[in-house]
Amino acid sequence: MPGVRCALSALIAVVTIAALAPLHVGAQAPATLVVAQNVAVTALDPAGPSIFLVYPAGYEAAFLVYDGLVRFTEAMAIVPELATSWNVSSDGRTWAFKLRPGVSFQDGTPLTAQAAVADLQREINPGTNQSNRPLWDPIASVSAPDAITIRIVTKEPYGALLNTLAHGSALIASPAAVEKSGAQYKLHPVGTGPYKVDRWDVGTQLEVTRNTQYWAGKPGFDRIVLRNVPDSTTRVAMVQSGQAQVAEAIPPENVDELGRVPGVTVTVKPALRTFGMGINMNRPILQDIRVRQALNYAVNKELIVKALFRGNATVLRSPLAPQTSGYADVGPWPYDPPKARRLLEEAGWKPAPPIGVRVKDGSPLQLTLLTPQGAFPHDVEVIETLADYLRNVGFEPHFMYVEPAVFWDHLLIPPDQYKWDLVLFGFNPSNGDGGYHLDSLYHSNPDRQHRPRVWNFTWYANPEVDAWLNQGARAVDPKVRAAAYAKVERRVWNDVPYLWLYAENVIVATRDVRGVEVLPIVFTILRAAHR
Repeated sequence: MPGVRCALSALIAVVTIAALAPLHVGAQAPATLVVAQNVAVTALDPAGPSIFLVYPAGYEAAFLVYDGLVRFTEAMAIVPELATSWNVSSDGRTWAFKLRPGVSFQDGTPLTAQAAVADLQREINPGTNQSNRPLWDPIASVSAPDAITIRIVTKEPYGALLNTLAHGSALIASPAAVEKSGAQYKLHPVGTGPYKVDRWDVGTQLEVTRNTQYWAGKPGFDRIVLRNVPDSTTRVAMVQSGQAQVAEAIPPENVDELGRVPGVTVTVKPALRTFGMGINMNRPILQDIRVRQALNYAVNKELIVKALFRGNATVLRSPLAPQTSGYADVGPWPYDPPKARRLLEEAGWKPAPPIGVRVKDGSPLQLTLLTPQGAFPHDVEVIETLADYLRNVGFEPHFMYVEPAVFWDHLLIPPDQYKWDLVLFGFNPSNGDGGYHLDSLYHSNPDRQHRPRVWNFTWYANPEVDAWLNQGARAVDPKVRAAAYAKVERRVWNDVPYLWLYAENVIVATRDVRGVEVLPIVFTILRAAHR
């Protein structure tokens, strides 16, 4: 039953778009494709936690080296890859996948159902892949009744199983290679994909070469070079000059300029990644909902989108981006500074002339704003602009800048170790499912002694929200799932664990290359790229 599909294609806005093409190409194809990425690839184990340190570059490289049972098309349809067909039992819990015959891993070992099961069992193991637990926790067991059949049994009916299997963490690794390399497997990946790792200067550049035994035919390039180019100006210059044929994370202010360069194609697409300032709800002053409401009324998000993103983003009206499955429009948080000041007054925060910072019981209304530098589009400019708005209503903001490589170390820790009050965060539901997004950020954490369960580092907790999330996860009927998630979106929106901001557009430039797929889940897929 291939063809589960999100209703995205009609919403896609493309300045120009490269044509899709089959993997087979002529013998005269140029040798090397150079890709300028904004972060470096530093790990390539789909089941390992380290791949998130280099998001999305790590997954983009993984999709070159590995295949999954199914995959997303550019329009987020789910189609077969290593699985040729599948069916599900009438109770919605037991799935059977037929495996494509005659496929081998790059180390020469055969892809069998037993090999695929061994890899999938790494995913469902709670000790691995902690950042993707909502995707894998619903699965009870994986087995191989014969050499070409994979059986997956879920604890409850699981409507998003195919989305999980299309996710990057479901890419199939060689069990023999995993056993051989052990803890260092993340640096020695072996899959069945169209390219295999050749050279790797970790942190700087990854080079993959064509897998001559690839089951789907000859890839479009002999070699693909994934180069870490953190400076956006340099990425733009590289694609302008032809030093790179693909450049990611193009700044919105360069779209028009690049679009006029002969041979250059600029793709602009509404993305599923949403941005906001996560609020540390462990901090006493932020446990007052009036203060959190004031934060949202204090900021002119429309002007931020217009001034910093040239309109290449959408102000949020829900915790989800509009194109995400399960999206419900639950209303705006309009720009209303007088209302923000009134709420702070009601909460007991009074202006202290002459500097204007509000005080309560002798303490100033101070906030520490955390952001990585260069991990998200315009991240530093965004929080510095936010700070001006917050000063305008009586907050005293302070800044905390960190390198992208250590950003997660400030979030995925026990809450008593937090040093921030607001943190700029962008979450991408990389399986295309709104339930995954909501569960990851808003399902209650089990205890305060450990890191957040997934990405709920605000420590938001609401038993009703938990129940609705569980209801949505168990439902197979899309209407039932959407109704449950709409309740979640409305309640979370009104409980205000975030200063809600915008959903970005993903912007990628290509030069004289076709077959590059730009997915709304912010991944640039290069496996079918060709001249």
